Amino acid sequence: MSKTISGHTAITSSSSPLLVKRWVPGRPIWIKVHRAYAPLFLRLMVLLDGVEPLRQRNTWSYNYREPRMGSGVSDHAGYAIDCWSDGIGMHTWPSRMPQRQARAIAGILERFKTADGRHIFGWGIAKPAPGGNLYTGPTYNRTESNDPMHFFIAPGISVWDAWRTARRMAIKKDGRIR
Repeated sequence: MSKTISGHTAITSSSSPLLVKRWVPGRPIWIKVHRAYAPLFLRLMVLLDGVEPLRQRNTWSYNYREPRMGSGVSDHAGYAIDCWSDGIGMHTWPSRMPQRQARAIAGILERFKTADGRHIFGWGIAKPAPGGNLYTGPTYNRTESNDPMHFFIAPGISVWDAWRTARRMAIKKDGRIR
């Protein structure tokens, strides 16, 4: 089986039973991701919507393809979402993300950790970008890779990690809080 650039087993078909299409709570936006990670992605999106409103036209999820950087399979093979693609954009340098947004997003992402302290999400912001050093989880290192709209399941995060983290954070299957 092929692996994504973050090391997860790539989901090669959009009709795979491992994928689910879910609506973001209270918003006219849907995503299609690996079913085990859907509650965490949905909760993340609810919180990101408070940083800048999300819109379906610039929110993306499943797309089995090669990555835009490097080789192999994109994390969009079930393990990534993009938000605000026509705003803060993808692979832009200098970064178009304001420092205040980076600070807010980093704070949100820091909440999503396993009980032993591993980050659930990686973030496509480059460390040299304004605010790129605020998140202590996985990020990109090179300016040409700066992709602050991109959020992915961090390397080494298993289905079991996702389930236990969602349970500990009281996140229901639909992304709402219990």
